[in-house]
Amino acid sequence: MEIRLETIRNLLRRTLGFDSFSAGFVSSVQENGKTPTAAINAKGVMTYNPAFVRKNVKTEADLFCLVLHELLHPAFGHFIYKNDELTNIACDAIINSAISNLFPQESCRGVLFMRLYPQRGIEGILRPDSKLEYSRFRSLYEYLYPRYSHHHNRLSAGEVIQTLKALIPQACAPVALIGSHGDGTGERAEDNRWPDSPVSRVAADLLGTIRETGKAAGCYEDLQRLLIEVLKPKRTIRQDLLLGYATRKKLDAFFDTDRRHRRITSPFPINPSRRDMVLLSADVWPGFFRNRQPEVIRRQKGIAVFLDVSGSVNEYLPGILGILSGLRNRLGTIYLFSNRVVEMPFSAVCRGELRTTHGTDFDCIARTIMEKE
Repeated sequence: MEIRLETIRNLLRRTLGFDSFSAGFVSSVQENGKTPTAAINAKGVMTYNPAFVRKNVKTEADLFCLVLHELLHPAFGHFIYKNDELTNIACDAIINSAISNLFPQESCRGVLFMRLYPQRGIEGILRPDSKLEYSRFRSLYEYLYPRYSHHHNRLSAGEVIQTLKALIPQACAPVALIGSHGDGTGERAEDNRWPDSPVSRVAADLLGTIRETGKAAGCYEDLQRLLIEVLKPKRTIRQDLLLGYATRKKLDAFFDTDRRHRRITSPFPINPSRRDMVLLSADVWPGFFRNRQPEVIRRQKGIAVFLDVSGSVNEYLPGILGILSGLRNRLGTIYLFSNRVVEMPFSAVCRGELRTTHGTDFDCIARTIMEKE
């Protein structure tokens, strides 16, 4: 199977959403015979071994397993600092379990992992449908691939690693793992360390998808908790509060906010009117009180969004439309511009109905602003 950038982006958009950060983060795809399997670096460049791909990546489900596995790796690079064989196996076991269980349709229940690893031995914990009923790995495997709705015990990612080290106290034979795991010296390569921001945004994509689709319901709730632990954003609570406050201030600038009071009836005197107060002072029970209820009214200030649809921004349009879709309830019409301005409903733009001359001219925007006031 040929790995192309657009194929990867479409796979991630179908699963994580059209406006997902992860889909746009992968910036290019390159063959590299020195890469053992595949890897994605902090700049979003994915490299892969063509021999590995020819042998193992047959379908889009295989490609989904491979790409999502690589997106999850940096999070473990931040969470786990030691780089040894059993730690790497434990990390891959958690990642493979999360992909297989939380995205069974997209990954075809972890089809790539079942092709790569045998059903028995330590490699059996790296795939679904293993035969470990009578092995030392039985309890750990049943935690990663549960048969029942709930676990009595909850393991953190660190505890999964320690459990595996307790089961195999001696050094084990090397296992062929997916992704870049360093050079075996105990230190992780700097190229594998991502900044906190992309790690947090990839985490938000995955957790948002899991919660919205209900994939974590029932027997996979513990996997969701484990992912939350591993993929925690690195921002502090103060940074989150400041970011939220700044975002709200920017959005509020587009709207005119007004407060008014309206009357509602209630058997309880929450905020009674003067009439009710007079009746009460005359020892007359009104029955129903006319309470004054404050109400906030937000009016749009006439926002005009001009979207560049010239040829030079084609690759950025999906990301821009994803940002605008978060405000789609507040946007009725937007203006497309190249060498001329065309007014179109936002829903039509999302369907790909773009009208462009492929050039760029800002004078047409100025003329439209003056004409439309």
